[in-house]
Amino acid sequence: MKKSLWSIAALSLVLAGCGGPAAEQAGAEGGGESGETPTLTVALPTTSCLVSIENYVAQENGFFEEEGVTINLEAVNGSAGVLQAIAAGQADFGGPGATPVLAALERGEDIQYFLNVRPGGSFYLVSDSDSGIESASDLEGRTIGVATADGNEVSFVDAIMSNEGFSTDEYEKLTVGEGGTAVAAFERGEIDAYAASADGYATIEHAGIDMTDLTTDSVDYMFGNGYAAPAAVIEDRPDALVAYSRAWIRAAELVADDPQAALEACAEYQPQELEDEDYALSILDLIKQNRTPVHEDEPFGHMAQEDWDAILADALEAEIVTDESLDVSEAFTNELLDQINE
Repeated sequence: MKKSLWSIAALSLVLAGCGGPAAEQAGAEGGGESGETPTLTVALPTTSCLVSIENYVAQENGFFEEEGVTINLEAVNGSAGVLQAIAAGQADFGGPGATPVLAALERGEDIQYFLNVRPGGSFYLVSDSDSGIESASDLEGRTIGVATADGNEVSFVDAIMSNEGFSTDEYEKLTVGEGGTAVAAFERGEIDAYAASADGYATIEHAGIDMTDLTTDSVDYMFGNGYAAPAAVIEDRPDALVAYSRAWIRAAELVADDPQAALEACAEYQPQELEDEDYALSILDLIKQNRTPVHEDEPFGHMAQEDWDAILADALEAEIVTDESLDVSEAFTNELLDQINE
Protein backbone atom coordinates (compact mmCIF):
# COMPACT_ATOMS: atom_id res chain seq x y z
CA MET A 1 0.00 0.00 0.00
CA LYS A 2 1.02 3.64 -0.15
CA LYS A 3 3.64 4.63 2.37
CA SER A 4 2.91 6.78 5.42
CA LEU A 5 3.25 10.54 5.24
CA TRP A 6 6.80 11.75 5.33
CA SER A 7 7.83 14.83 7.21
CA ILE A 8 8.98 17.35 4.65
CA ALA A 9 11.41 18.55 7.30
CA ALA A 10 13.76 15.93 5.88
CA LEU A 11 14.10 18.24 2.90
CA SER A 12 15.37 21.17 4.96
CA LEU A 13 18.35 22.79 3.31
CA VAL A 14 20.86 25.42 4.29
CA LEU A 15 20.04 27.87 1.51
CA ALA A 16 20.92 31.27 2.88
CA GLY A 17 23.73 33.06 1.20
CA CYS A 18 23.90 30.79 -1.85
CA GLY A 19 24.91 32.42 -5.09
CA GLY A 20 23.01 32.13 -8.33
CA PRO A 21 23.89 29.90 -11.25
CA ALA A 22 26.58 30.61 -13.77
CA ALA A 23 25.60 33.35 -16.17
CA GLU A 24 24.41 32.53 -19.64
CA GLN A 25 26.41 33.42 -22.72
CA ALA A 26 24.29 35.41 -25.20
CA GLY A 27 24.44 34.09 -28.72
CA ALA A 28 26.63 31.17 -27.63
CA GLU A 29 26.03 27.74 -26.15
CA GLY A 30 24.59 28.24 -22.67
CA GLY A 31 22.87 31.63 -22.80
CA GLY A 32 23.32 35.40 -22.44
CA GLU A 33 25.98 37.87 -21.34
CA SER A 34 28.03 37.38 -18.18
CA GLY A 35 26.07 38.61 -15.16
CA GLU A 36 22.66 37.97 -16.70
CA THR A 37 20.16 35.73 -14.96
CA PRO A 38 19.74 32.53 -16.98
CA THR A 39 16.28 31.72 -18.28
CA LEU A 40 14.86 28.23 -18.65
CA THR A 41 11.46 26.92 -19.72
CA VAL A 42 10.08 23.89 -17.91
CA ALA A 43 7.32 21.74 -19.43
CA LEU A 44 4.95 20.51 -16.73
CA PRO A 45 3.01 17.30 -17.45
CA THR A 46 -0.37 18.62 -16.31
CA THR A 47 -2.44 21.78 -16.51
CA SER A 48 -3.33 21.37 -12.82
CA CYS A 49 -1.67 23.99 -10.66
CA LEU A 50 -2.20 21.86 -7.55
CA VAL A 51 -0.38 18.82 -8.93
CA SER A 52 2.63 20.96 -9.88
CA ILE A 53 2.14 23.37 -6.98
CA GLU A 54 5.81 23.57 -6.00
CA ASN A 55 6.55 25.31 -9.31
CA TYR A 56 3.79 27.87 -8.88
CA VAL A 57 4.66 28.52 -5.23
CA ALA A 58 8.30 29.04 -6.18
CA GLN A 59 7.25 31.42 -8.96
CA GLU A 60 4.79 33.44 -6.88
CA ASN A 61 7.12 33.73 -3.88
CA GLY A 62 10.17 34.74 -5.91
CA PHE A 63 12.19 31.63 -4.99
CA PHE A 64 13.46 31.13 -8.54
CA GLU A 65 14.64 34.72 -8.69
CA GLU A 66 16.29 34.46 -5.29
CA GLU A 67 18.17 31.36 -6.39
CA GLY A 68 19.34 33.16 -9.52
CA VAL A 69 17.26 31.75 -12.36
CA THR A 70 14.25 32.86 -14.39
CA ILE A 71 11.78 30.04 -15.02
CA ASN A 72 8.97 30.03 -17.57
CA LEU A 73 6.24 27.50 -16.75
CA GLU A 74 4.58 25.72 -19.66
CA ALA A 75 1.80 23.22 -18.90
CA VAL A 76 1.31 20.39 -21.42
CA ASN A 77 -0.58 17.10 -21.48
CA GLY A 78 1.30 14.15 -20.02
CA SER A 79 4.81 12.80 -20.37
CA ALA A 80 4.52 12.57 -24.15
CA GLY A 81 3.73 16.27 -24.32
CA VAL A 82 6.70 17.07 -22.10
CA LEU A 83 9.12 15.07 -24.23
CA GLN A 84 7.71 16.51 -27.43
CA ALA A 85 8.15 20.06 -26.10
CA ILE A 86 11.77 19.32 -25.19
CA ALA A 87 12.50 17.65 -28.54
CA ALA A 88 10.95 20.59 -30.40
CA GLY A 89 13.04 23.11 -28.48
CA GLN A 90 9.95 24.61 -26.84
CA ALA A 91 11.21 23.67 -23.35
CA ASP A 92 14.67 23.27 -21.86
CA PHE A 93 13.59 20.53 -19.46
CA GLY A 94 10.43 19.06 -18.02
CA GLY A 95 8.62 16.57 -15.83
CA PRO A 96 8.12 13.26 -17.67
CA GLY A 97 7.68 9.80 -16.22
CA ALA A 98 10.55 7.33 -16.13
CA THR A 99 9.13 4.84 -18.64
CA PRO A 100 8.52 7.49 -21.33
CA VAL A 101 12.12 8.63 -20.80
CA LEU A 102 13.34 5.09 -21.48
CA ALA A 103 11.21 5.00 -24.63
CA ALA A 104 12.73 8.34 -25.67
CA LEU A 105 16.24 6.94 -25.15
CA GLU A 106 15.35 4.00 -27.37
CA ARG A 107 14.27 6.50 -30.05
CA GLY A 108 17.69 8.12 -29.82
CA GLU A 109 16.72 11.14 -27.71
CA ASP A 110 19.53 11.94 -25.28
CA ILE A 111 17.56 12.89 -22.18
CA GLN A 112 18.30 12.29 -18.48
CA TYR A 113 16.52 12.58 -15.18
CA PHE A 114 18.41 14.87 -12.81
CA LEU A 115 15.88 15.20 -9.94
CA ASN A 116 13.42 12.66 -8.53
CA VAL A 117 10.72 14.72 -6.79
CA ARG A 118 8.05 12.01 -6.40
CA PRO A 119 10.01 9.10 -4.89
CA GLY A 120 6.79 7.77 -3.38
CA GLY A 121 5.16 7.48 -6.78
CA SER A 122 2.58 9.59 -8.62
CA PHE A 123 -0.28 7.14 -9.04
CA TYR A 124 -2.80 5.11 -7.09
CA LEU A 125 -4.68 2.09 -8.41
CA VAL A 126 -8.20 2.61 -7.08
CA SER A 127 -11.62 1.02 -7.33
CA ASP A 128 -15.13 2.00 -6.26
CA SER A 129 -15.50 0.81 -2.68
CA ASP A 130 -19.02 -0.42 -3.52
CA SER A 131 -17.75 -2.67 -6.33
CA GLY A 132 -16.54 -5.51 -4.13
CA ILE A 133 -13.05 -5.21 -5.63
CA GLU A 134 -10.73 -5.29 -2.64
CA SER A 135 -7.32 -5.99 -4.18
CA ALA A 136 -5.49 -5.89 -7.48
CA SER A 137 -5.86 -9.68 -7.70
CA ASP A 138 -9.60 -9.10 -8.18
CA LEU A 139 -9.00 -7.30 -11.47
CA GLU A 140 -8.52 -10.36 -13.67
CA GLY A 141 -10.79 -9.95 -16.69
CA ARG A 142 -11.70 -6.42 -15.65
CA THR A 143 -11.18 -3.00 -17.23
CA ILE A 144 -8.71 -0.53 -15.73
CA GLY A 145 -8.97 3.10 -16.75
CA VAL A 146 -5.93 5.24 -17.52
CA ALA A 147 -5.76 8.95 -18.25
CA THR A 148 -3.54 8.71 -21.33
CA ALA A 149 -2.47 5.84 -23.58
CA ASP A 150 1.27 6.57 -23.30
CA GLY A 151 1.74 8.03 -19.84
CA ASN A 152 3.57 6.59 -16.83
CA GLU A 153 0.27 5.27 -15.43
CA VAL A 154 0.19 2.59 -18.16
CA SER A 155 3.40 0.94 -16.97
CA PHE A 156 2.24 1.47 -13.37
CA VAL A 157 -0.88 -0.63 -14.05
CA ASP A 158 1.02 -3.28 -15.99
CA ALA A 159 3.63 -3.60 -13.22
CA ILE A 160 1.03 -4.12 -10.49
CA MET A 161 -0.88 -6.66 -12.56
CA SER A 162 2.29 -8.50 -13.59
CA ASN A 163 3.30 -8.78 -9.96
CA GLU A 164 -0.13 -10.23 -9.27
CA GLY A 165 0.59 -12.91 -11.88
CA PHE A 166 -1.49 -11.56 -14.78
CA SER A 167 -0.36 -11.04 -18.35
CA THR A 168 -1.57 -7.97 -20.26
CA ASP A 169 -4.19 -10.03 -22.12
CA GLU A 170 -5.87 -11.00 -18.84
CA TYR A 171 -7.22 -7.49 -18.21
CA GLU A 172 -8.08 -4.48 -20.33
CA LYS A 173 -6.76 -0.92 -20.17
CA LEU A 174 -9.10 1.81 -21.39
CA THR A 175 -8.05 5.42 -21.96
CA VAL A 176 -10.73 7.55 -20.31
CA GLY A 177 -8.99 10.84 -19.58
CA GLU A 178 -8.95 12.37 -16.13
CA GLY A 179 -11.13 14.41 -13.82
CA GLY A 180 -14.78 14.44 -14.80
CA THR A 181 -14.35 11.96 -17.64
CA ALA A 182 -12.85 9.40 -15.24
CA VAL A 183 -15.78 9.96 -12.87
CA ALA A 184 -18.20 9.40 -15.76
CA ALA A 185 -16.39 6.19 -16.75
CA PHE A 186 -16.94 4.83 -13.24
CA GLU A 187 -20.58 5.95 -13.20
CA ARG A 188 -21.29 4.34 -16.59
CA GLY A 189 -19.62 1.10 -15.54
CA GLU A 190 -16.98 1.39 -18.28
CA ILE A 191 -14.12 0.81 -15.86
CA ASP A 192 -13.68 -1.31 -12.74
CA ALA A 193 -10.54 0.45 -11.48
CA TYR A 194 -8.49 3.51 -12.38
CA ALA A 195 -4.84 4.56 -12.26
CA ALA A 196 -5.32 7.91 -10.57
CA SER A 197 -2.92 10.77 -10.02
CA ALA A 198 -3.32 12.82 -6.84
CA ASP A 199 -5.80 15.22 -8.41
CA GLY A 200 -7.61 12.36 -10.12
CA TYR A 201 -8.02 10.52 -6.83
CA ALA A 202 -9.34 13.63 -5.10
CA THR A 203 -11.68 14.48 -8.00
CA ILE A 204 -13.28 11.05 -8.01
CA GLU A 205 -13.81 11.03 -4.24
CA HIS A 206 -15.09 14.62 -4.38
CA ALA A 207 -17.71 13.44 -6.87
CA GLY A 208 -19.08 11.11 -4.20
CA ILE A 209 -17.41 7.84 -5.21
CA ASP A 210 -15.64 6.34 -2.21
CA MET A 211 -12.33 4.84 -3.31
CA THR A 212 -10.44 1.72 -2.24
CA ASP A 213 -6.68 1.96 -2.77
CA LEU A 214 -5.47 -1.22 -4.49
CA THR A 215 -1.85 -0.07 -4.85
CA THR A 216 0.62 -2.73 -3.72
CA ASP A 217 4.09 -2.59 -2.21
CA SER A 218 5.34 -4.37 -5.32
CA VAL A 219 5.66 -1.03 -7.13
CA ASP A 220 7.56 0.87 -4.42
CA TYR A 221 10.45 1.14 -6.88
CA MET A 222 8.24 3.00 -9.37
CA PHE A 223 8.83 6.65 -8.53
CA GLY A 224 6.64 9.33 -10.06
CA ASN A 225 7.37 12.08 -12.54
CA GLY A 226 10.63 13.87 -11.88
CA TYR A 227 12.64 16.40 -13.85
CA ALA A 228 14.69 15.53 -16.91
CA ALA A 229 16.69 17.47 -19.45
CA PRO A 230 18.76 16.79 -22.55
CA ALA A 231 22.23 15.67 -21.53
CA ALA A 232 23.65 18.77 -23.22
CA VAL A 233 21.58 21.07 -20.99
CA ILE A 234 22.75 19.20 -17.88
CA GLU A 235 26.34 19.51 -19.02
CA ASP A 236 26.20 23.12 -20.21
CA ARG A 237 23.80 24.68 -17.68
CA PRO A 238 24.07 22.70 -14.45
CA ASP A 239 23.99 25.77 -12.20
CA ALA A 240 20.65 26.87 -13.63
CA LEU A 241 19.17 23.41 -13.03
CA VAL A 242 20.57 23.42 -9.49
CA ALA A 243 19.01 26.83 -8.86
CA TYR A 244 15.65 25.59 -10.17
CA SER A 245 15.83 22.50 -7.97
CA ARG A 246 16.72 24.43 -4.82
CA ALA A 247 13.81 26.78 -5.38
CA TRP A 248 11.51 23.79 -5.96
CA ILE A 249 12.56 22.26 -2.62
CA ARG A 250 12.04 25.55 -0.80
CA ALA A 251 8.53 25.67 -2.26
CA ALA A 252 7.88 22.07 -1.19
CA GLU A 253 8.79 23.05 2.38
CA LEU A 254 6.35 25.96 2.27
CA VAL A 255 3.57 23.76 0.90
CA ALA A 256 4.11 21.28 3.73
CA ASP A 257 4.39 23.90 6.45
CA ASP A 258 1.46 26.09 5.41
CA PRO A 259 -0.70 24.40 2.74
CA GLN A 260 -3.47 27.01 2.95
CA ALA A 261 -1.01 29.81 2.24
CA ALA A 262 0.48 27.74 -0.59
CA LEU A 263 -2.93 27.51 -2.24
CA GLU A 264 -2.81 31.25 -2.86
CA ALA A 265 -0.22 30.62 -5.57
CA CYS A 266 -2.83 28.76 -7.63
CA ALA A 267 -5.32 31.61 -7.47
CA GLU A 268 -3.48 33.31 -10.32
CA TYR A 269 -3.23 30.23 -12.53
CA GLN A 270 -6.16 27.88 -11.86
CA PRO A 271 -8.66 29.64 -9.55
CA GLN A 272 -11.33 27.02 -10.30
CA GLU A 273 -9.20 24.43 -8.48
CA LEU A 274 -9.63 26.45 -5.27
CA GLU A 275 -13.42 26.70 -5.31
CA ASP A 276 -13.59 23.84 -2.81
CA GLU A 277 -10.76 24.27 -0.30
CA ASP A 278 -11.20 20.81 1.24
CA TYR A 279 -10.77 19.29 -2.22
CA ALA A 280 -7.65 21.35 -2.86
CA LEU A 281 -6.12 20.47 0.51
CA SER A 282 -6.81 16.77 -0.07
CA ILE A 283 -4.72 16.95 -3.25
CA LEU A 284 -1.84 18.56 -1.36
CA ASP A 285 -2.08 15.81 1.26
CA LEU A 286 -1.76 13.14 -1.42
CA ILE A 287 1.15 15.00 -3.02
CA LYS A 288 2.90 15.01 0.35
CA GLN A 289 2.68 11.20 0.26
CA ASN A 290 4.23 11.26 -3.22
CA ARG A 291 7.31 12.93 -1.72
CA THR A 292 7.84 9.96 0.63
CA PRO A 293 11.37 8.61 0.01
CA VAL A 294 12.05 4.93 -0.55
CA HIS A 295 15.81 5.26 -0.02
CA GLU A 296 15.75 7.33 3.16
CA ASP A 297 19.54 7.51 3.62
CA GLU A 298 20.05 9.19 0.26
CA PRO A 299 19.80 12.92 -0.54
CA PHE A 300 16.49 14.24 -1.81
CA GLY A 301 16.17 13.71 -5.55
CA HIS A 302 18.23 10.51 -5.53
CA MET A 303 17.65 7.73 -8.06
CA ALA A 304 18.80 4.14 -7.62
CA GLN A 305 20.11 1.95 -10.43
CA GLU A 306 18.03 -1.00 -9.22
CA ASP A 307 14.82 1.03 -9.46
CA TRP A 308 15.58 1.99 -13.05
CA ASP A 309 16.46 -1.65 -13.81
CA ALA A 310 13.04 -2.74 -12.50
CA ILE A 311 11.26 -0.02 -14.50
CA LEU A 312 13.08 -1.12 -17.65
CA ALA A 313 12.09 -4.74 -17.00
CA ASP A 314 8.44 -3.64 -16.73
CA ALA A 315 8.71 -1.58 -19.92
CA LEU A 316 10.21 -4.53 -21.80
CA GLU A 317 7.50 -6.89 -20.58
CA ALA A 318 4.80 -4.44 -21.64
CA GLU A 319 6.62 -3.89 -24.96
CA ILE A 320 6.76 -0.14 -24.37
CA VAL A 321 10.50 -0.59 -24.88
CA THR A 322 11.91 -3.45 -26.99
CA ASP A 323 15.70 -2.99 -26.76
CA GLU A 324 16.91 -5.29 -23.98
CA SER A 325 20.41 -3.82 -24.24
CA LEU A 326 19.22 -0.31 -23.30
CA ASP A 327 21.61 1.11 -20.69
CA VAL A 328 19.51 2.64 -17.90
CA SER A 329 22.55 4.47 -16.52
CA GLU A 330 22.11 6.82 -19.47
CA ALA A 331 18.59 7.68 -18.29
CA PHE A 332 19.56 9.45 -15.08
CA THR A 333 22.26 11.28 -13.19
CA ASN A 334 22.70 12.02 -9.49
CA GLU A 335 25.63 14.34 -10.14
CA LEU A 336 23.78 17.57 -9.28
CA LEU A 337 22.34 16.38 -5.97
CA ASP A 338 25.23 17.42 -3.72
CA GLN A 339 24.86 21.02 -4.91
CA ILE A 340 21.08 20.88 -4.79
CA ASN A 341 21.09 19.64 -1.19
CA GLU A 342 23.90 21.85 0.17
